[in-house]
Amino acid sequence: MSPAAAVRAPGVPRTLALALLSRVPLSAIGLLLVLQVRHLGHSYTLAGACSGACALGMAIGSPVLGRMIDRAGQAAVLSVTGGAVVAAMALFTIIPAGAPAPLFLLVALLVGACQPPVGSCVRVLWRRMLDGPGFSALVTLDASLQELAFLSGPLLLIGLASGIGAAGALAVTAAITGVVAALFALLPETRRLGGVEPRDAHATEAAERALHSGGVRLLLLVAALMGIAFGATELGLVTTADHHGARGASGILFALWGVGSFIGGIVWTRSVASRDQAAAMPWLLLVLGITSALIGALPTMVLVGVGIALAGAAVAPLFGVLYSTMGDVSPPGALTEAFTLETSAITAGIALGSAVAGAAASAFGAPATFVFAGAAFLVACAAVRLLGPGVSRATA
Repeated sequence: MSPAAAVRAPGVPRTLALALLSRVPLSAIGLLLVLQVRHLGHSYTLAGACSGACALGMAIGSPVLGRMIDRAGQAAVLSVTGGAVVAAMALFTIIPAGAPAPLFLLVALLVGACQPPVGSCVRVLWRRMLDGPGFSALVTLDASLQELAFLSGPLLLIGLASGIGAAGALAVTAAITGVVAALFALLPETRRLGGVEPRDAHATEAAERALHSGGVRLLLLVAALMGIAFGATELGLVTTADHHGARGASGILFALWGVGSFIGGIVWTRSVASRDQAAAMPWLLLVLGITSALIGALPTMVLVGVGIALAGAAVAPLFGVLYSTMGDVSPPGALTEAFTLETSAITAGIALGSAVAGAAASAFGAPATFVFAGAAFLVACAAVRLLGPGVSRATA
């Protein structure tokens, strides 16, 4: 199936639109929590801890929700989590300034844990609706388009916060999240995809075995290493701009990274995405490893901008390959759990990568962050090269 045919397939346009819309609030939640805590007069330490608690909640809660979806179906779980996340975010907006710090952290943790996993759900739907080439093309296109969501979300919602306040922007964000989850739960494609039948013992067993698959475990390792590299790169862009005396240019560098990823994903979707995805993974990791490591040595901000845009061109294709391969190696009854575990691995990796890269930048300077990012990509490449063939034989 060609990319154009995949996008036009019945049910795909509306599921793709809702999946993209779900990422707009998701990209800004952490920043809005920071703004609300600062608005109440608390320190950046508590504000940052709340953002971290929200990310931790997503990392922990997403696989739990994924397993529940594999058992009970998408419609039921998305309906419940959509209401729960609205309640949790509303609660965060009404916490008084004098409340103890642990209360802020607990509610922020709940905000993250209750996030409806629409992105993972839509990939499961597409895996059931499309053939292999169509699925590969669509998840790569989705990875490209989500760059636009992640760029526009903070701009729109943080800009809204400057006009109506952080609490008001959080309320709007909660409403968007809840409405998108409800609409997705009401789709006929979602309602047709039920959970595991209790009498189906084989499917019930399969729904408990996402981590029992060697292919899933390898891809989770790759996802975690990718997250480490992305976290280090994010910090590296900020420290590099500061090193060159152009702190305000870090936003431009992030935009160039996203634009490069968007263009690379579109090109990949049109020309390469229907080919063997597993075979492409180590090459994409190798390219990212080499280009990332070299960025820190570039002498001017212009060259850094060119370098990060070129590196970004491999990001969306790599995500598309990762999603497509996970769909191939996951047990059928544990597909949602596998996709949510993948998201959690990336999220945890980003947090670890940012922390380690910060220490590296303090000790060795800004270029060390990009060397660390490149090393993480290269380790992932080596893991796929060394373990991938054995995993393929084991899962065949």
